Amino acid sequence: MQAMKVIFVLGLTLAVAVDGRLPPGAAKPLEGDDLSAARELLTTTLAKLATGDGPNYEVVNVLSASSQVVAGSLHKFDVELSNGSDNKECTVKIWSRPWLAAEGTATNVKIKCQDEAEIDNTW
Repeated sequence: MQAMKVIFVLGLTLAVAVDGRLPPGAAKPLEGDDLSAARELLTTTLAKLATGDGPNYEVVNVLSASSQVVAGSLHKFDVELSNGSDNKECTVKIWSRPWLAAEGTATNVKIKCQDEAEIDNTW
């Protein structure tokens, strides 16, 4: 009987591992409508960053995007951005925590482009 339990548990473990589902809390690659919504979030966030003391970037191409549930939601983008004069490959991370809006720290944006210092802005 003990051997049957062990075989059952091992079989169940293999079935879950092969299932292809992401474990809870793992970053989820975005496609379709989710990718469109994330791209809109990216465009809106870059526009808000430009109204302050941040750079004025426009999205040229989204190479990849993912979303992860953390303390809030974390969107990560590998993108091609334009600053008006040249295009750059960058990683953009947008961490949204809407319950902190009253404190002015609901959104944190980090932009890291090749050969440039990271931009880190919170509002």
